[in-house]
Parts: sequence; structure tokens; C-alpha cells
Amino acid sequence: MGTVNEELEVMKRAYRRVLMVGLGLLLVAFALMLVKPFGRQGSLVLAIVIFVVAFIPLEFARRIARRMAMLALRGE
Repeated sequence: MGTVNEELEVMKRAYRRVLMVGLGLLLVAFALMLVKPFGRQGSLVLAIVIFVVAFIPLEFARRIARRMAMLALRGE
């Protein structure tokens, strides 16, 4: 069984990866709203769908961060 530090490192990598995906999707959604490559309504609908989907990885990141905090507070 690994130590607390090893577990925190694994969780930290997963947290960063999931957070980057969520923030990247938010960036794409905002870019669609600004640039409007599919017309005003088409881009807006697609941006809303991407915006909603972006919250899934952001929620996973929040849960991972909470587990990391609890693990760190518990200690070794």
C-alpha cells in the first residue's frame, strides 16, 4: 500500500487533468459565443450544450480536491 504522499501525487495529476478538460470546454464554449462560426443561433445552442457538459469534469475536479484535502488533513 502506498503512502499518503504517493496517493496525493496520483490525485493531484488526476485533478489537474480533469480541471484542464473542464476549463478547456468552457473556453471553447465562450469562443463559440464570441466568434459565432455557425451563425448566431447555431453557435449559441452549441455553446450552451458544451457549457453544460463542461460542468461534469469540473464537478469531478471539485470532488477530487475535497478528497485530497481530507487525505492531507488526516495525515500519514
